[in-house]
Amino acid sequence: STSLSLCLSHLSSKKSAHNSKIPKLQKQTQPPILSKNKQHKMKHISYEQIAVILETWDSARSSSKDFENRFGMIALARLFEIHPRAKQAFGFDKGEEVGQAHAKVHASAFAELFDSVFQLLGPDVEFIEEILSQVGRQHKAMGVNPSFFPFMGQALIHSLEEFLGKALSEEQREAWEDVYDAISNEIVKHILA
Repeated sequence: STSLSLCLSHLSSKKSAHNSKIPKLQKQTQPPILSKNKQHKMKHISYEQIAVILETWDSARSSSKDFENRFGMIALARLFEIHPRAKQAFGFDKGEEVGQAHAKVHASAFAELFDSVFQLLGPDVEFIEEILSQVGRQHKAMGVNPSFFPFMGQALIHSLEEFLGKALSEEQREAWEDVYDAISNEIVKHILA
């Protein structure tokens, strides 16, 4: 899909811009998990969870004309607030202007990645896992620290709540946590490989 191509080309272009001095990855025995210390996999996501995810995503998406940029920028602002070291991965250590430019590009790519994955949720799990493995390899090449992913999950939930204008129900929050866990686990698995 075009969104995926843009996302992956963005990640490739950031690789050369990010040959910066990001700390080396430390090997971990398993990927970080956002919720309940369970290790979710894409194949374990239920159709009920998919329905909840798609409903809340569509509601959030329909609330803004510039959804991709706004959603991603709100999520990144929250990420930087709860995990300030993540700013280094976006080039803020090279100056505010450089960091903002990287963050702006990543913000829309973040939402587009979810669009791509959500279009494929369902029976074709292997194809989604291949997309996420490519994203993981790109993140590894850029030196992204896997410890950022649980914080990004929290930032994702925060951004959804901002767009929906209300707190997510417990069922919605749990579905998002499980799906984000599955997505991030697949990406992190390839960062650590």
